[in-house]
Amino acid sequence: MTQGVPVPPPLVRVAERLDVPLTELAALERCDPADLEALDTAIAMAQHAEDLEVRRSMRDAVRFVPAPLRRRVAAALFPADEPAETGAGTRAGAE
Repeated sequence: MTQGVPVPPPLVRVAERLDVPLTELAALERCDPADLEALDTAIAMAQHAEDLEVRRSMRDAVRFVPAPLRRRVAAALFPADEPAETGAGTRAGAE
């Protein structure tokens, strides 16, 4: 048995993922716990895929920014990965 933070029931996780009150999902309380686990997993995967698509779209949009401003725009949109994204390869070409 693992020690640590207890995992909330799947219906609670679904409500938290969807940012809705648990009372709005009351009709799902009679569903099988395994089905609720599957629903929670499907929602998590869909949200993750959406996040990846939004980031990809933002990166693609940066290509339309004029070259002199591109690095600054990328740094503003992606501050955590800006150094890795604009490594020595792009720096050498810009100078």
